[in-house]
Amino acid sequence: MSLKTKLLGVVLIAAGWTVAQNNTPQYFMNQLPKLITLKKLQIMKKLIFILSALFVFAACGQKQTGESKIDKDAAKEVVAQAKKGKKYPIEKGIVYQKSNVMGIESNPVIYFDKWGEWETTETTTTMEMLGQKMSSTNITIVKGNDNWDIDMDKKTGFHFNRAAVINQLGVDLETLTEETMGKMKLEKIGQEDYLGFPCVKYRMKNDEMKMDVEYLASGNLMMKMKGKVMEIPTSIEVTKIEAVTPPAEKFEIPAGVTITEQ
Repeated sequence: MSLKTKLLGVVLIAAGWTVAQNNTPQYFMNQLPKLITLKKLQIMKKLIFILSALFVFAACGQKQTGESKIDKDAAKEVVAQAKKGKKYPIEKGIVYQKSNVMGIESNPVIYFDKWGEWETTETTTTMEMLGQKMSSTNITIVKGNDNWDIDMDKKTGFHFNRAAVINQLGVDLETLTEETMGKMKLEKIGQEDYLGFPCVKYRMKNDEMKMDVEYLASGNLMMKMKGKVMEIPTSIEVTKIEAVTPPAEKFEIPAGVTITEQ
């Protein structure tokens, strides 16, 4: 059963329960776009997290002797490199992206300072279903190992600690060794200039993880990523970079938001 089929099944079950509660077909039609959008947005957020986790896992090790396990030496190298490198090619600025995961489009805006040690990502996803537009806004704030994940629609969020990751691949691309590239199934396939930045193009093909993507990066900043991860079509692209000082309030928790510790 495909992911889309499962998604539709969940939506219809939820919608069917709602109709039973309200006993009106019109109510079902009014609520269906909201239900579909909510489920898709929730799945998209989980997928983005899974995609990042898969990249980092691929960087740390591959299947050995028939069982999946982490290569401890590679994992140590990942951590050591993350402390050395810079996340962005400029000290501070604003990055504008567009992404498409499972057919769901969004336009994240990333504010960063201190070479990326401080980073805030604002993501608003808008969808139209049966003539109705629905949107969801999420904010993530990173200051070193401190992380905040905020749902601006609910005005709630949570704080947690997590070791900083230098990019989606989990390794410093500027000091990456051939040995680690081999473990990651990663190869350099070319170079090009993009938005005025010199970039290196990579390809990661990992049959075990059903991953086949092309990745364009300037230093450790991902400029483009396109391909399939877990057979899910995925694309992320930087559309503009502004070398400016971000507003200080972008790195603070928005007023009226309740934060829970995790």
